Amino acid sequence: MRLEQQLVGANAMIGVAKAEFLPKLSLTGLLGKASPELSAITSGTSTIWAIAAGLTGPLFQGGRILDNYRATVAVWDQSRLQYEQGVIKAFQEVSSNLVTLDQLAGAEVELTRAVKALEKSVALALDRYRYGLSSYLEVLEAQERLFPAQNAQAAVRLNRLLAYVQLYKALGGGWSLTDPQWSDQAKASAS
Repeated sequence: MRLEQQLVGANAMIGVAKAEFLPKLSLTGLLGKASPELSAITSGTSTIWAIAAGLTGPLFQGGRILDNYRATVAVWDQSRLQYEQGVIKAFQEVSSNLVTLDQLAGAEVELTRAVKALEKSVALALDRYRYGLSSYLEVLEAQERLFPAQNAQAAVRLNRLLAYVQLYKALGGGWSLTDPQWSDQAKASAS
Protein backbone atom coordinates (compact mmCIF):
# COMPACT_ATOMS: atom_id res chain seq x y z
CA MET A 1 0.00 0.00 0.00
CA ARG A 2 2.83 2.40 0.89
CA LEU A 3 4.68 1.63 -2.35
CA GLU A 4 1.49 2.15 -4.36
CA GLN A 5 0.94 5.55 -2.75
CA GLN A 6 4.55 6.53 -3.50
CA LEU A 7 4.00 5.58 -7.14
CA VAL A 8 0.78 7.63 -7.32
CA GLY A 9 2.55 10.60 -5.73
CA ALA A 10 5.47 10.37 -8.16
CA ASN A 11 3.01 10.22 -11.06
CA ALA A 12 1.30 13.37 -9.82
CA MET A 13 4.66 15.13 -9.60
CA ILE A 14 5.23 14.42 -13.31
CA GLY A 15 2.05 16.37 -14.05
CA VAL A 16 3.33 19.24 -11.93
CA ALA A 17 6.67 19.17 -13.77
CA LYS A 18 4.90 19.19 -17.16
CA ALA A 19 2.83 22.20 -16.08
CA GLU A 20 6.05 24.14 -15.55
CA PHE A 21 6.52 24.14 -19.35
CA LEU A 22 3.33 26.17 -19.79
CA PRO A 23 3.14 29.93 -19.27
CA LYS A 24 1.37 31.14 -16.20
CA LEU A 25 -1.35 33.70 -16.56
CA SER A 26 -3.10 34.71 -13.38
CA LEU A 27 -6.30 36.72 -13.38
CA THR A 28 -6.34 38.40 -10.02
CA GLY A 29 -8.64 40.96 -8.50
CA LEU A 30 -7.99 43.91 -6.21
CA LEU A 31 -10.84 45.07 -3.95
CA GLY A 32 -13.55 44.24 -6.47
CA LYS A 33 -11.71 45.89 -9.34
CA ALA A 34 -9.42 44.46 -11.97
CA SER A 35 -5.80 44.21 -10.93
CA PRO A 36 -3.22 46.36 -12.70
CA GLU A 37 -1.89 43.25 -14.49
CA LEU A 38 -5.31 42.29 -15.81
CA SER A 39 -6.10 45.91 -16.72
CA ALA A 40 -2.85 46.18 -18.64
CA ILE A 41 -3.71 43.11 -20.73
CA THR A 42 -7.31 44.10 -21.42
CA SER A 43 -6.77 47.81 -22.02
CA GLY A 44 -6.17 49.16 -25.43
CA THR A 45 -2.80 50.51 -24.32
CA SER A 46 -1.24 47.05 -23.78
CA THR A 47 1.21 45.96 -26.38
CA ILE A 48 1.63 42.61 -27.99
CA TRP A 49 5.20 42.55 -26.65
CA ALA A 50 4.04 42.50 -23.03
CA ILE A 51 1.77 39.54 -23.67
CA ALA A 52 4.40 37.68 -25.69
CA ALA A 53 7.04 38.20 -22.99
CA GLY A 54 4.65 36.78 -20.39
CA LEU A 55 3.92 33.74 -22.54
CA THR A 56 7.51 32.90 -23.40
CA GLY A 57 8.85 33.42 -19.89
CA PRO A 58 9.04 29.71 -18.98
CA LEU A 59 11.19 28.92 -22.00
CA PHE A 60 14.16 30.95 -20.84
CA GLN A 61 15.10 29.11 -17.66
CA GLY A 62 18.48 27.74 -18.76
CA GLY A 63 17.18 24.15 -18.96
CA ARG A 64 16.02 24.13 -15.33
CA ILE A 65 12.45 23.16 -16.23
CA LEU A 66 13.55 20.33 -18.51
CA ASP A 67 16.04 19.05 -15.94
CA ASN A 68 13.34 19.19 -13.26
CA TYR A 69 11.00 17.22 -15.53
CA ARG A 70 13.65 14.58 -16.22
CA ALA A 71 14.42 14.25 -12.50
CA THR A 72 10.72 13.83 -11.75
CA VAL A 73 10.41 11.11 -14.38
CA ALA A 74 13.46 9.39 -12.86
CA VAL A 75 11.82 9.48 -9.42
CA TRP A 76 8.68 7.98 -10.95
CA ASP A 77 10.73 5.21 -12.61
CA GLN A 78 12.36 4.45 -9.28
CA SER A 79 8.97 4.35 -7.53
CA ARG A 80 7.59 2.09 -10.26
CA LEU A 81 10.49 -0.34 -9.89
CA GLN A 82 10.15 -0.36 -6.10
CA TYR A 83 6.42 -1.06 -6.48
CA GLU A 84 7.12 -3.94 -8.88
CA GLN A 85 9.71 -5.35 -6.49
CA GLY A 86 7.21 -5.11 -3.64
CA VAL A 87 4.58 -6.98 -5.65
CA ILE A 88 7.04 -9.69 -6.65
CA LYS A 89 8.22 -10.05 -3.05
CA ALA A 90 4.62 -10.35 -1.85
CA PHE A 91 3.90 -13.09 -4.41
CA GLN A 92 7.06 -14.93 -3.34
CA GLU A 93 6.09 -14.72 0.33
CA VAL A 94 2.58 -16.00 -0.34
CA SER A 95 3.89 -18.82 -2.52
CA SER A 96 6.53 -19.93 -0.02
CA ASN A 97 4.02 -19.78 2.85
CA LEU A 98 1.55 -21.91 0.90
CA VAL A 99 4.26 -24.48 0.16
CA THR A 100 5.33 -24.47 3.82
CA LEU A 101 1.73 -24.96 4.95
CA ASP A 102 1.30 -27.89 2.57
CA GLN A 103 4.51 -29.55 3.77
CA LEU A 104 3.69 -29.01 7.45
CA ALA A 105 0.15 -30.34 7.00
CA GLY A 106 1.55 -33.54 5.47
CA ALA A 107 4.13 -33.87 8.24
CA GLU A 108 1.45 -33.34 10.89
CA VAL A 109 -0.74 -36.08 9.40
CA GLU A 110 2.19 -38.52 9.45
CA LEU A 111 3.19 -37.57 12.98
CA THR A 112 -0.42 -37.96 14.15
CA ARG A 113 -0.44 -41.51 12.76
CA ALA A 114 2.88 -42.25 14.43
CA VAL A 115 1.72 -40.85 17.79
CA LYS A 116 -1.48 -42.94 17.66
CA ALA A 117 0.53 -46.06 16.92
CA LEU A 118 2.97 -45.31 19.73
CA GLU A 119 0.09 -44.62 22.14
CA LYS A 120 -1.31 -48.08 21.27
CA SER A 121 2.14 -49.51 21.88
CA VAL A 122 2.27 -47.91 25.34
CA ALA A 123 -1.25 -49.17 26.11
CA LEU A 124 -0.29 -52.70 25.06
CA ALA A 125 2.92 -52.54 27.09
CA LEU A 126 0.90 -51.43 30.14
CA ASP A 127 -1.58 -54.28 29.62
CA ARG A 128 1.27 -56.79 29.33
CA TYR A 129 2.80 -55.38 32.51
CA ARG A 130 -0.52 -55.51 34.41
CA TYR A 131 -1.03 -59.16 33.49
CA GLY A 132 2.55 -60.04 34.41
CA LEU A 133 3.66 -60.85 30.87
CA SER A 134 6.50 -58.29 30.81
CA SER A 135 8.52 -56.00 33.01
CA TYR A 136 7.92 -52.30 33.49
CA LEU A 137 11.04 -51.65 31.38
CA GLU A 138 8.96 -52.45 28.28
CA VAL A 139 6.44 -49.75 29.29
CA LEU A 140 9.25 -47.24 29.82
CA GLU A 141 10.79 -48.06 26.44
CA ALA A 142 7.39 -47.57 24.73
CA GLN A 143 6.94 -44.21 26.50
CA GLU A 144 10.50 -43.28 25.56
CA ARG A 145 9.50 -43.57 21.89
CA LEU A 146 6.09 -41.89 22.39
CA PHE A 147 7.16 -38.67 24.12
CA PRO A 148 9.62 -37.41 21.45
CA ALA A 149 6.98 -38.13 18.78
CA GLN A 150 4.43 -36.08 20.73
CA ASN A 151 6.96 -33.24 21.06
CA ALA A 152 7.64 -33.36 17.32
CA GLN A 153 3.89 -33.34 16.62
CA ALA A 154 3.44 -30.27 18.84
CA ALA A 155 6.39 -28.50 17.17
CA VAL A 156 4.98 -29.18 13.69
CA ARG A 157 1.55 -27.92 14.78
CA LEU A 158 3.16 -24.75 16.19
CA ASN A 159 5.11 -24.20 12.96
CA ARG A 160 1.95 -24.75 10.91
CA LEU A 161 0.03 -22.16 12.94
CA LEU A 162 2.93 -19.71 12.63
CA ALA A 163 2.92 -20.31 8.87
CA TYR A 164 -0.78 -19.38 8.81
CA VAL A 165 0.07 -16.13 10.57
CA GLN A 166 2.87 -15.44 8.07
CA LEU A 167 0.52 -16.18 5.16
CA TYR A 168 -2.08 -13.82 6.61
CA LYS A 169 0.57 -11.15 6.96
CA ALA A 170 1.87 -11.74 3.41
CA LEU A 171 -1.66 -11.38 2.04
CA GLY A 172 -1.82 -7.92 3.57
CA GLY A 173 -3.63 -8.78 6.78
CA GLY A 174 -2.83 -6.87 9.87
CA TRP A 175 -3.90 -6.43 13.41
CA SER A 176 -3.39 -3.94 16.14
CA LEU A 177 -2.62 -5.00 19.68
CA THR A 178 -4.07 -1.73 20.92
CA ASP A 179 -7.59 -2.82 20.02
CA PRO A 180 -9.91 -2.98 23.05
CA GLN A 181 -10.72 -6.63 22.37
CA TRP A 182 -7.04 -7.58 22.78
CA SER A 183 -6.74 -5.78 26.11
CA ASP A 184 -10.02 -7.39 27.27
CA GLN A 185 -8.65 -10.84 26.39
CA ALA A 186 -5.38 -10.11 28.18
CA LYS A 187 -7.28 -9.09 31.32
CA ALA A 188 -9.47 -12.19 31.14
CA SER A 189 -6.49 -14.54 30.73
CA ALA A 190 -4.65 -12.84 33.62
CA SER A 191 -7.59 -13.43 35.99
